[in-house]
Amino acid sequence: MREILRLHDNHEGKMKGFDHFEVGCHPEFTKTRCFFVVKKDGSKEDFSVSKCINNLEAKTNEAA
Repeated sequence: MREILRLHDNHEGKMKGFDHFEVGCHPEFTKTRCFFVVKKDGSKEDFSVSKCINNLEAKTNEAA
């Protein structure tokens, strides 16, 4: 998950204070499960694996 999250636009912000990853229900879209970065202070930030992969595809297309 760390490698995938490196592709996120806000990787450094998401990883600041990192403790572990969790899977759970999205706070707004309660029927949607997503990944969370859990911080050492107990706070959580969701992130989209799909967005990370889209960023990878965009970088790959730019290099081609």
